Amino acid sequence: MSSKILVVGHRNPDNDSIAAAVGYAHLKNALAARDGEAGVEYVPARLGPLPVESAWMLEKSDIPEPVLIENVNPVVVDGEEVKQKVILVDHNEVAQAAPGIENAEVVEIIDHHRIADVTTANPILFLNLPIGSTATIVTLQFRQTGIELTPSIAAVLLSAILTDTVIMKSPTCTPVDVEQVNYLAGILGVDPVEFGMEIFRTRGGEDKMPIAKLVEADSKEFKCPDGSVVLIAQRETVDLPTVMGREGEIREHMKKLVDDNGYEFALLLVTDILAEGSQFIVEGDPARVNRVFGIECAEGGNWMPGVLSRKKQVAAPILAS
Repeated sequence: MSSKILVVGHRNPDNDSIAAAVGYAHLKNALAARDGEAGVEYVPARLGPLPVESAWMLEKSDIPEPVLIENVNPVVVDGEEVKQKVILVDHNEVAQAAPGIENAEVVEIIDHHRIADVTTANPILFLNLPIGSTATIVTLQFRQTGIELTPSIAAVLLSAILTDTVIMKSPTCTPVDVEQVNYLAGILGVDPVEFGMEIFRTRGGEDKMPIAKLVEADSKEFKCPDGSVVLIAQRETVDLPTVMGREGEIREHMKKLVDDNGYEFALLLVTDILAEGSQFIVEGDPARVNRVFGIECAEGGNWMPGVLSRKKQVAAPILAS
């Protein structure tokens, strides 16, 4: 009987989280086959609905969706409880990980975020690079190991690098990311900017999208040094007026999130890819946001020119405050 190892990204998965799980599972299975590692199967998994662009990209590439899981609690095998083995991609925080992560065996972590609080009993491969996308790291691993990148996997990885770096405009984007974008685009024979815009356009329908999905589809909880918990969400769009036309609904939903979860505040970045900036919408106590960014949070939002990265430009200064 084969041993399954789940390759899973964070809660409220984004395109990078999905693509990294798919790509890294493919790589690990290919390495296992090449190196004679019998009896092990790496299974890409997810902790929530597929982002629209991920669903579109996977279908277009004829790649199965990652399996949807609710937790990584121990499973019963032959009458005994056995810890599930898990590889974490695109995260290393307990708050963002699968429920039950404390009772699972984390065997690898592949990430590009701050090092947080997931712990292991044994030494593991922990590959964390200060670059724009986990899919970039996965691409580098394909190239380093010599495993062939099929066009379908290359397309999935390219889509993730471009969404996570906002088509290479984000301050998180590095020369390493750009090099991998050009490498993958070369495999596919596409213009990366045009390819990226096509990916972002699949997100449309923001005028009719359920408000919970619009606000929460790409949202993450963060624990501040003083113990308070905040929610920072991001909606990247090519149609800012349509999203902001629903500001009243957005704020009502965010107020409920704050009340239900005890957040100090909820912050939504509505990021305009074309104008290269973000509208801040804040509910809860805005004092920390006001102090960190030198603004007065207001109805109608606050336009923040040049702010494209939640990780580097928003979460980092808030967590350092």
